[in-house]
Amino acid sequence: MESNRPRTWWFFQALILVFFGLALAQPAQATPPEDIQLKYNPATQTLSVTITHDTMLKGSHHVKVVRIQKNGSVVSINTYGSQPTGKTFTYDYKIPAIEEDTFVATATCNMYGSKTSPMLTVMP
Repeated sequence: MESNRPRTWWFFQALILVFFGLALAQPAQATPPEDIQLKYNPATQTLSVTITHDTMLKGSHHVKVVRIQKNGSVVSINTYGSQPTGKTFTYDYKIPAIEEDTFVATATCNMYGSKTSPMLTVMP
């Protein structure tokens, strides 16, 4: 009588391989934000954060957190459940600043990665 052990062993090996393949493939569908740029309007005391984040998984893959630092200290953490339509979008934040204050923002994807802006110095 022939044993089923070798077939069972190969079946479980294949099943494990498929499981790990699917688990590792998930981040490949998710991408970190591609770009983040800052502009500050002293007249309105508004920081505009423009983010480029392409997502093919609408509704489940988005920029979840935008963290803003002013002069090296975190002044704002903003959490989102989705992102506006389009690859590039802008969020505006009312943050008082004076000449020579600096801003840095970091956009974090809910699935994979983040991107930090270049430093912006407030000019008159």
